[in-house]
Amino acid sequence: MRRHLRTLLASLGLFAASISPANAAEAPEQSETAPELSASETFRSQHTRVAELTRTRADSTKIEAAVDALLDYHSLAVQALGGAKRSAERCASRCDELELLLARLIRENYMRRVRTDKDHTVRFLGEETRGKSVRVKTEVEYSKDGRPVVVEVTYVMHASAGHWRVRDIITDGVSLARNYKYEFHQILKKDGIDGLIARLESKVTLVAKK
Repeated sequence: MRRHLRTLLASLGLFAASISPANAAEAPEQSETAPELSASETFRSQHTRVAELTRTRADSTKIEAAVDALLDYHSLAVQALGGAKRSAERCASRCDELELLLARLIRENYMRRVRTDKDHTVRFLGEETRGKSVRVKTEVEYSKDGRPVVVEVTYVMHASAGHWRVRDIITDGVSLARNYKYEFHQILKKDGIDGLIARLESKVTLVAKK
């Protein structure tokens, strides 16, 4: 079913169940340096590089470096904590630790996604500019019970230090950044930053075992 691949594509979150996302968080300030390539060209080039390194079973450090060049973990962490004006206050002295754990979780799930690409057809549909961000639109098609199923996946990119990097992934209208914001808010309200760090540590350990 359509939900099967949607769960795989949205598996970067802390929970597998669907949730009601909050409003979009405030994004960090954008770099004024114009990238040489377009957002679509950058994403396609970097995604293809990650896929090729994975296919050839390259050293894991090379694969991780290629993923890290594409995904903006800091932006996702700031959005997840409610925006630039709230993030430092909410994570206090554990901001670096939280960002590191979130990066490990997102990186590993992205790499797992790439490993399944051979079972799916990915089509690049172009890009759309919205303010300082560019949305790179794709479709992922796969077969379920002999029938084609199509899932829309949009990568929201922004210019960071002269390069386009992904600051959000939207799968069939569901935003990864918004999901994180909602989830983090619920955990922080109940268990504070220590509880959130503990939850992330458990999730990272679980993902690493798969």
